[in-house]
Amino acid sequence: MRWSLIAALIVVCFSVGIIAHDSIGQTLQSRAPSGLGPPGVKSFVRIESSLPVFDVLYRYGHNDAASNGAYGPNVTAPRSAWFLEYQRAGGYDIIAGALRNEPALIGEGLRMLRFGLAREASDGSFPGSAWPFHGTALFLSETAPALIVLEASRYTSQFSGELRWQTGRMRRAVYHMIRVVGGPGKIDDSTKSHRFYEAAIAIGAVGILSGDRRLVRWSKHYAWHAVGMERANGVMPEDGGHDSGYQALGMVSATRYLALLGTGKLGHALYGTLQRGEAWERSRIDSKGSVNQSGDTRTFGCRERDPTGHCKTVFYAPIFSSLAHWATTSGDQRYARLARLVWTRSEYGGH
Repeated sequence: MRWSLIAALIVVCFSVGIIAHDSIGQTLQSRAPSGLGPPGVKSFVRIESSLPVFDVLYRYGHNDAASNGAYGPNVTAPRSAWFLEYQRAGGYDIIAGALRNEPALIGEGLRMLRFGLAREASDGSFPGSAWPFHGTALFLSETAPALIVLEASRYTSQFSGELRWQTGRMRRAVYHMIRVVGGPGKIDDSTKSHRFYEAAIAIGAVGILSGDRRLVRWSKHYAWHAVGMERANGVMPEDGGHDSGYQALGMVSATRYLALLGTGKLGHALYGTLQRGEAWERSRIDSKGSVNQSGDTRTFGCRERDPTGHCKTVFYAPIFSSLAHWATTSGDQRYARLARLVWTRSEYGGH
């Protein structure tokens, strides 16, 4: 990700950007796509365009793809061994472009999504891509919500043809993803809490985009299961223990799901689960924005490596994203301040 402003300019641009952001947020929130639950869509757009989230996620950055839309390792990967989930980076550009009134950035994001979706087979699979369930769910968990924001923006008519094409491909991918694990509610790795939230938002968001109520119903199985996995102290287990980064990743998906589809008993349960989980996450961050990784099961001490062979380490982006999303969801501005502190401490904040 390339960041266009150095740390010395952040304070100045922060104050100027508030004015522009307010008008952008109002424009987005005045629209909502037809289909399932417009109030949920409006709530989701309100959170994504809120100042705490906008400041640490969307104000400055963008992702650069190759000319054909390939991103990350897919730039050089053969069709027999590529990674659909890396193309989810386009979802960031779509939301950032919609919020910043940059249609060229939206187009860049859609091109990244198209690279992946164009490789979809007629049965909804992605030949050559690893992890038929997890890889697809991870891709859709970030790209389907991005298309919801785009559909709710002033640019929906400009990109209407691409929206329809991508939504159709996403819907087909979800059905295949669920078939490969044996049906709705099942998953490829039940030891990781965040994957249930990932699946919930992926399936539910595609259901909203496509107007498929069955997918919305199925998504609730995953959300309920994730709620049930949380421990009394707020830990959302990863491989039997805790992990600051992966818990944050799961909570980003969970807060988005809460906004879009968290009604009734499920909404109440999700809110309480997130309240405990975010409090635990907050306990892992010191006054300088550093993250305590002691005892983390997956991102401490190079216990795991990513598909490119690099050690997994502290997940700054999901952590400050999770805190910012919760600040808006709960109204507790302590989390907004903490999100900005972690963002500043990370490379994303210019330090």
